[in-house]
Amino acid sequence: MSDTPIASEQFNAVLMSFIHDIKNSLLMSLSSLESLYNSLEKTDPSLQKNVSQIQYELHRINHSLVQLLSLYKMETHLFAIQADQYNLYDFLEEIIINNTLLNEQKDFVIDMQCDEDIQWFFDKDLVGTIINSTINNAIRYAKSHIMLSAEVKNEQLHITIEDDGKGFPKKMFIRPESLETAINMQSGSTGLGLYFAEKIAQIHQHKGKSGTTTLDNQSHLGGGRFTLILP
Repeated sequence: MSDTPIASEQFNAVLMSFIHDIKNSLLMSLSSLESLYNSLEKTDPSLQKNVSQIQYELHRINHSLVQLLSLYKMETHLFAIQADQYNLYDFLEEIIINNTLLNEQKDFVIDMQCDEDIQWFFDKDLVGTIINSTINNAIRYAKSHIMLSAEVKNEQLHITIEDDGKGFPKKMFIRPESLETAINMQSGSTGLGLYFAEKIAQIHQHKGKSGTTTLDNQSHLGGGRFTLILP
């Protein structure tokens, strides 16, 4: 009986190691695909679309692995938030630049609305993961336009991603309460992205207030709207 916890800990350590290795391989593959995509522009432009789709799916897998690692650390109490003060305009601009190649390949336009003087405390890597993952999903369902914005309302920071798609289906508005309820094996899909975003929002706390997320179909572009609210 005493060996069970040790075996479990060893398995968890091996699992984390495998996930890190997979992430590293994905990043190397993405780098190689970017070089291949650029070379095809001169040699065989017709294949660029196929390479672009592979890149898109690999980005989605990478975002999912980051979320999985973070959720695992939360469940095993190995998680610690690393908050610092950042300029929101610079932060969002960097995200858009990092997504430029993917947006061009998918013929998408990402606009940004944010005052240049907004400063806020948050974990840059975790919040960046939420925004990148949301943009990645928006590209999958939107038509051609995404809006990324940030503003301070009621002493809280609101970061919003809107698109011009058909909007979120009703089942998306059922907020998962736990890791178990976030997984729906029958539908073949999960609500892990929303669950991850909500958990990350909640661990951002200030003056007794915790962060949260909202989801609706009130986008100014006519589609879905996701908002991350940080105290």
